[in-house]
Amino acid sequence: MKEYNIRRIGNFIYRDVILLRGTITTALSVVSVLLFIVILFSLRKDHVVVPGEFMSVFNKLYIISGVLFIFSVLKETNTKASNHLYLTLPVSSYERITAIWFTTGILYTIVFSFLCFLVGQFAISVGSIFSETNFHPLPIFSEDYWQLIKFYFFIQPIFLYGAIRFNKNRMGKTLLSLLLIVLGLIFFNMMLYGMLNYGYDVFSGEELASEAFGLASKDFSGIEKVLFVGVFMSTMLLATYFKIVEKEV
Repeated sequence: MKEYNIRRIGNFIYRDVILLRGTITTALSVVSVLLFIVILFSLRKDHVVVPGEFMSVFNKLYIISGVLFIFSVLKETNTKASNHLYLTLPVSSYERITAIWFTTGILYTIVFSFLCFLVGQFAISVGSIFSETNFHPLPIFSEDYWQLIKFYFFIQPIFLYGAIRFNKNRMGKTLLSLLLIVLGLIFFNMMLYGMLNYGYDVFSGEELASEAFGLASKDFSGIEKVLFVGVFMSTMLLATYFKIVEKEV
C-alpha cells in the first residue's frame, strides 16, 4: 500500500482515540482535578495567577502525560495478543508513523492545552465568586509555554522510538538510554573543557587554547539550532519508521 492517503491517516487516528478513550478520559480527569486544586491554592496569596505559577504545574503535567500517552498509543505493538492485528491493519508504514506523530504531538498538545485553559479559567471564576480574586484571563500562552512545546516536540521522537524499540520495561529502558546519552554528553563536555584549558598539549599556546574554548562554548545560532533539531527529530522518526517496518515483516 504505497499511496499516501489522508483519509486512512484520519481513520487510524480515530481508531487509536476510540480504543484509548477510557484511559484518556481518566488521565484528563486526574489532570483537571490537580490543576484546579493548584490554581485555587495559588489564588490564596495575591488573588491572581501569573504565568510562572501556571507553568510550574502545567509543564510537569504536560510532559508526564505526553510520555505516558505515547507509550499507551504504541502499547499494541509490543503485546503478543494484539501486535499481529495492529501491524496488519490496512495502512502503510508512512501513514502509520504520521498518524502516531500527529496523535501524540499536535492533537495531544491542542487538547491538553485547551483543557488546562478551561480548567484554569474555571478555577479563576470560582475564586472570583468565593474570594477577593478579580476575574482575569489565564496567562497560558507565555514565552515559557512555547519553549515547553518546542522541548516536548524535541523529545517526542525519542520516546516514540523507545516505545516501539523495547519489548519489556519500555519506559524505564527509554529513560535509562536517555540518561546515558545525557551523561555521555556531559562527560564529553568536561573532557573537552579539560583538553582546551588544562594543558593536555592539544594546543601549544595558552591564548590559543582559551580562544578555542571560547569559540567552542558559544551558543548555537538560530539557524544551527533549527538544523540540529530538524536533523535529530528526522533521524529519530526515521528510526521509528524502520522499526515499524521491521515489525511488520
